Amino acid sequence: MSLPQSLAQPANKFWSLSRFPNYTRCGAVDEIDALSISRADFVHHYVNRNRPCLVRNAVRHWPAFERWQALDYLVRHSHNKPVVVRAQVVPEVIGWARPQVKAELTAYANSVYRDMPFHEFLAGLTAGSGPWVADSCRFSEGSAIEPMKDDVGGLPFMPTLGKSLAYPAHRSFLYRDSYTDWHFHVTDETFMAQVVGAKEVLILPPDEAAWRALRPVIEDTGRLYDIDTERFPGTQALQPLRTVVGPGDALYIPVYWWHAVQSLDEAYGATVAATFRTPLHVSGDIRSPIARRVLRTYLFSRYAPLVAAAVGYSMAWRLANGLRRGAA
Repeated sequence: MSLPQSLAQPANKFWSLSRFPNYTRCGAVDEIDALSISRADFVHHYVNRNRPCLVRNAVRHWPAFERWQALDYLVRHSHNKPVVVRAQVVPEVIGWARPQVKAELTAYANSVYRDMPFHEFLAGLTAGSGPWVADSCRFSEGSAIEPMKDDVGGLPFMPTLGKSLAYPAHRSFLYRDSYTDWHFHVTDETFMAQVVGAKEVLILPPDEAAWRALRPVIEDTGRLYDIDTERFPGTQALQPLRTVVGPGDALYIPVYWWHAVQSLDEAYGATVAATFRTPLHVSGDIRSPIARRVLRTYLFSRYAPLVAAAVGYSMAWRLANGLRRGAA
């Protein structure tokens, strides 16, 4: 299948994060040291406030940090089971595009992904150039990477992450020359941990300004890279935050936050997403337009009581928290 017109461009990084509006004026992400913060302080300052941060020294203690440097190790400690592989960039917000755009990009995405034996994928990491990515490989029973499940874990201040709601506790992303387009998570908190290589990340808050700027782009194009700022002038005011997640570090990505991710070189790299459940007062915070839209989709389903409970709890939590601050 031929590429849609929006993707039929030279392969010289047309998706580059440097093309995003105001890239040269990006703000900085907070940084913390995993070895000098407590779980309580992390939850108080970042999780409860829905704020991202770069966590230095987050996963250097993982066995994976040493072992996964060698592709031979991955071959010897894995099953040669199928993984889903792509060699192209795929938009991540197709579902919110106009019907015609959605149909075109969905057909394209379906043509890009293919199943491949894991060892064949690993061999391809050092052959050729351009994107070569196995996204979201799970450590579930019988999977290709199940034998390496004990190579990953928690963080120094959060050794036990706790049960997540929808995502698995850990999933891996193995790649060469990787780019993941702008998207957000509708449930669960994520530590994007770099095991091998480094990635650049741009991130935007889930506020009204970002929603008003990005929504027309999504509806008309189904993608958020290489934005035509003249066609979509609202994007000219966006102010992303930027960070580089180096080996051993992790980026804490709160629920609903927009983010796009690009590897810094074309060498083999490995990322592991470690997740834990979003607090109810955050997931039910309808001040975010994304939260409102996500929760509204479940309002007339069997999950309606849970939606109502989340929204009510969030409002009560914010009220109680405001009273505590006022009393202090």
